Amino acid sequence: MANAVSKTAYYTLGCRVADAQRPRPLCGDTFAARFMNDEARQVWERFQSFTQPNASNAARHQIIDTLVQEELDKEPQARVVVLGAGFDTRAYRLRGGRWLEVDDASIITQKDASLPAAEAKNPLERIAIDFATESLAARLAPYRDSRRTHVILEGVLMYLTQAQRRDMLAVLRDVFPQHVVYCDLMRATFQTRFSRALYAVLSDMGAFFHDMTDTPEAVFLEAGYKPASATSVPLRSAELTGQRVPAFLIRHLARPVRDGYRIWKFERT
Repeated sequence: MANAVSKTAYYTLGCRVADAQRPRPLCGDTFAARFMNDEARQVWERFQSFTQPNASNAARHQIIDTLVQEELDKEPQARVVVLGAGFDTRAYRLRGGRWLEVDDASIITQKDASLPAAEAKNPLERIAIDFATESLAARLAPYRDSRRTHVILEGVLMYLTQAQRRDMLAVLRDVFPQHVVYCDLMRATFQTRFSRALYAVLSDMGAFFHDMTDTPEAVFLEAGYKPASATSVPLRSAELTGQRVPAFLIRHLARPVRDGYRIWKFERT
């Protein structure tokens, strides 16, 4: 896989494979192992020692699973768009949804070979796109839908510049006038204080964060989105893994940790 950012999908994949093998998995993605080829294992070897961040990665996935499933329970035929989908398998695991996965051709090709869309229990389509040269608006135009659409942006926004984030949100507002965004937002101070070692490995791979800020939600608020929820990833990870004392400390005494990395749900109506 030539694209460095796309290659980071192997890291998040490894987190979910390892999680699924635990006696009490956090997100339980039993399909993830289907994608673990030699390249994925080589990338995962560089991250296996990051115990807490890896657990938080699985918790991040679980939080979004829960939020999206709550919506699909109310509207099983809703469109769900996963931008920068990586090795996402929610169309195979969650109940309901008409799914659309969008990502680099190298990822889509591997997904089609290892886990065909026809095997999903929900309707699933995949779109291959070169984000650097192709128009996201043009690729999504055939799927224009005025009904409420759910858009997952997991592990994506930190790799985009602020201008690219604005442009992406403008496309979403045009193609899906009524939509909900589920995304992870990390504050700059959290990244420098608590994720420095992990980021060093990512940047060594050629995957760099851009325009980090302590108000990452501002780009959504300025675009007219309304926050529906914000869930702490470190806190949820501690709760799910049964770490009562750390969870108490994060909740009550460690606000920079609690609020530094969160899953946000934004509404656009």
